[in-house]
Amino acid sequence: MTALRTTVLFVLFILLVACSQEPAEVHYGSDECAHCKMMITDGRFASQIVTDKGKSIKFDAIECMTVYHRNNKEELKNAKLWVSNFANPGEWIEAPDAQFVKSEVVKSPMGESLLAFPTATKAENHVEEQPGKLINWKEVTETKINM
Repeated sequence: MTALRTTVLFVLFILLVACSQEPAEVHYGSDECAHCKMMITDGRFASQIVTDKGKSIKFDAIECMTVYHRNNKEELKNAKLWVSNFANPGEWIEAPDAQFVKSEVVKSPMGESLLAFPTATKAENHVEEQPGKLINWKEVTETKINM
């Protein structure tokens, strides 16, 4: 009985881990953006969508993620969107909770220059130091890029 119970708990654990919607590790220099097909090289702009089944779809820029999400909205309706903290690459923020800056001097891989920060204060501090403007998540989701 103990072996059966252990097996059931192990299977449940594996299912839980497999369906996690936490961001996956990005392999800079080898992972490819799912939208523009460029290699992901700069952690400051990386983003990803994690589906409800735990599959991570990676991007080299926030604007690529938003366009891809908009183009595949129905199949990604329960997915979580993650953006990298511009000031601390590798730290992930759920995109709707992030504070965004459209920079006038920092160029992202696709040129829309969208930067994500974990708090409004950090985004405001960035704008005080470098030209740019604060934008909200809705504005970010409406971003268009030319390819």
